Amino acid sequence: MPTTVFNEDRDGHLRTVITIQTGERVKLCRCMKSKEFPFCDGTHKTLEGNPAGPVVVEVLQPQDGKTG
Repeated sequence: MPTTVFNEDRDGHLRTVITIQTGERVKLCRCMKSKEFPFCDGTHKTLEGNPAGPVVVEVLQPQDGKTG
């Protein structure tokens, strides 16, 4: 799971901030039905007519050892 997750109000709009470290991977829900929202829990697989799977976000190691 990610290092930190928090919600903040940005001018009346809720914004969720997720901080992950190099090598970590998260799956974000797109069906809006996950009990672990904003993370995917696989609920989309049980929804009829819903072709959307999760958004997968992964922070990769730089190939040359450099950052930025």
